[in-house]
Amino acid sequence: MADVFISYSADTKKLAERLAGSLQEEGVATWSDFENVSPGERLYDQIQRALDEARFYVIVVGPRNVMRDWQDQEWQGALERTWTDPDKRIIPVLVGDAATPAFLRSWAPFRLQPGRHESAAAKKLAEIIKICPRGEQSRRADAPLGRDWRKRIRGIESAAKRMKSHQDASPVKA
Repeated sequence: MADVFISYSADTKKLAERLAGSLQEEGVATWSDFENVSPGERLYDQIQRALDEARFYVIVVGPRNVMRDWQDQEWQGALERTWTDPDKRIIPVLVGDAATPAFLRSWAPFRLQPGRHESAAAKKLAEIIKICPRGEQSRRADAPLGRDWRKRIRGIESAAKRMKSHQDASPVKA
């Protein structure tokens, strides 16, 4: 199981590869499509499994932010999982002068200058990941998240399904 799922915009692949290697050297287990998907495997299935298992989603965004369909699916999948599991976190890694994409603005970014002190930056990122508390027992006592929060989410989802099925069953009036 990987601690970190690494996703990247197309213009940052080489940097993402170096970042993954540096994180691994610091003892952080990573998952990325360039390391963990073999020919003949279903890419979508592998991505979904890795998104489910990871605690952190490192999203590397370059100055041009060249996105492909897979990145959009990965990024949406990461967001969905952080909505349903408050212990999962997104770390936007902004390369150079890259701007934070709108969907990542609620997450504190990590700025990385390519070629300049990359290994030191990767070491700092690894420290951030390692010191981040795990699980509900690590939350502050006053934090409203956890089991109760998940129960409320399930209740809302259930109510929405009942409303939809009731709406679908109602005859259409002309």
